[in-house]
Amino acid sequence: MGIRTAPDPDSEATVSKPAATAFGWPAGFRLSRAGQIVLALTVAAAVLRFATLDVQSIWLDESATILLVQRGFAGMLSHLSASESAPPLYYILVWAWTKVFGLGVISFRSFSALVGTLTVPVMYLAGRRVSARVGIWAAALTTVNPAMYYYSQETRCYALLIFFSAIAFVLWQRALLSPDRRSLALWAGASILAVLTHYFAAFLFIPEAIVLMRRVGMKPLLLPGGAVVLVGLALMPLAVAEHGNGHKSEWIEESSLISRVAETAKQFLVGLYSPLEIFTALIGGLLAAGAILLVMRRTSRTERRVARDVAIVATSALALPLVLALTHALDVFDGRNMIADWVPTAVLICIGLGASNSHRAGTAIGLCLCVLFLGVVISINLIPSYQRDDWRGAADTLPTQASPGRVIVGETYASLPLSVYLPSLRPVTESTITTREIDFIALRERRTGRSPLAPTAPTRAPRGFRLASVHETESYAVSRFLAARPTKVEVELLRHIADAPQDEVIQQR
Repeated sequence: MGIRTAPDPDSEATVSKPAATAFGWPAGFRLSRAGQIVLALTVAAAVLRFATLDVQSIWLDESATILLVQRGFAGMLSHLSASESAPPLYYILVWAWTKVFGLGVISFRSFSALVGTLTVPVMYLAGRRVSARVGIWAAALTTVNPAMYYYSQETRCYALLIFFSAIAFVLWQRALLSPDRRSLALWAGASILAVLTHYFAAFLFIPEAIVLMRRVGMKPLLLPGGAVVLVGLALMPLAVAEHGNGHKSEWIEESSLISRVAETAKQFLVGLYSPLEIFTALIGGLLAAGAILLVMRRTSRTERRVARDVAIVATSALALPLVLALTHALDVFDGRNMIADWVPTAVLICIGLGASNSHRAGTAIGLCLCVLFLGVVISINLIPSYQRDDWRGAADTLPTQASPGRVIVGETYASLPLSVYLPSLRPVTESTITTREIDFIALRERRTGRSPLAPTAPTRAPRGFRLASVHETESYAVSRFLAARPTKVEVELLRHIADAPQDEVIQQR
């Protein structure tokens, strides 16, 4: 007499009949309960990201990407080292994407939104090695985490870096369980894609390779690991050329390393900038610490062994660039550059949330984290002063019909984001300029842990001009000055009036 067994609720799918449907799926096919939850989370992530894709303005770094890609393929690659500080893969993919979907802001951002959405099921797989429960928590945190949300709406390479790093992490786990040639080759291939997206992906590859080496030995890793190393070496000339343009990274070294480490931890928890960020980061940190405590006390032996490997990768990926910064060999430690380390860090936390012996405590901590994350995301969308620099709002404030030779005074590199919304801009290089209209644009000033400073545009008119209007919001302020006839004015005087010697003076023709 046979024994009937119930289908595993955590299996990827249950097939009840062998017959196929018209779409090729087996008849009776249905997702497991875990699969249904992950699908719902993926849909929720897509809605959250795409529905609010145009809420915030393009900011400086995004405008650099847009202007670079608009050059065309050959021009884009030739100007990469002068404009950016990352490898070329993201820009190549976005260039192809815009050929299909156009060069609008939504088109650019939709690529990151799609990649950020697809990261949700990948993170499920990253936690699934332990259990479906851990995988679900990893997918849930990815759906609502403020940093994951932010980078999914930015025209930069970070969403793609997280995506490829997560895939490489999943394939690394597979290689640990089954270190055959195919598994190692897939892991190396995903690692290559991650390194081609951002140089800091190497800091995840190194500890993953070391853990694998301890498990399977050096010989099986020579070919797949060597391929990743060769790609890294091939990128070195580009990395050196990009780093040689010091203005792109010197702002990082201007802040203390301690503050950057703290900023990285805060970013992992509550994103880049948000209301009450010190308070919310503290709460998030305590909840994360509680999850780590569950890893140490409530996990089984198998769960603890997996957690140890994950912790080695997470801490090493943080420690390696930190050591380089401390020794002044290469100081580019920054929250943005470190964002790929969120993948193993999140999985480690989720092992605590989904541990076999921590159901109630893990569920309570996980739900609190999700509520906290979602609250931060909603508050950012509701409070403009905590969003990206609002160059779109400032540009929309200016009359569509500009006076001939309109002059705009804004912060350093203001011409880049403004050029996305205003046509025919050029930085002024002359010492004097003739115009009938001068517009000063001021943005709110961010302050870590405190409310932003309200923007204030100057109201003192240059000689020959009169104050025509002042428009102030919590994100930006614009003051307009008009002259009865074309009037010559000194560029340095405009910077003096703005009380900002580094401000850029731009002319719209």
